[in-house]
Amino acid sequence: MAEYRITGVWKNGGEITHYAVHERVRNSTNDGYTIRHAIKMRKADVVALLETRGNTAKTYLWNYGSASWSAGADVTVVAGTPKFLRTTHDGSVKDNLLHLPDYGYVWNP
Repeated sequence: MAEYRITGVWKNGGEITHYAVHERVRNSTNDGYTIRHAIKMRKADVVALLETRGNTAKTYLWNYGSASWSAGADVTVVAGTPKFLRTTHDGSVKDNLLHLPDYGYVWNP
């Protein structure tokens, strides 16, 4: 079982192809948690990761006012061909996966 945070996406023609995925791990020195550096993962790999029993993910949003990160909405796998990820399907753009920064503009190794 593992917890993950998703902070950004990479797109091709408007379609998400990759996600910036961070693992959330318990600190060994106290009761807090650490968010590891992002790993660029293909959409299919993130779907498989979240379909693994016990694994969960949330969006991770930067709050400019407080200059800190905070956990956002739960991310779930939606059945289809192909399967895809989404947050609560409520029609809002805040805290939606497509609302996350497109890292293709800032970093693309």
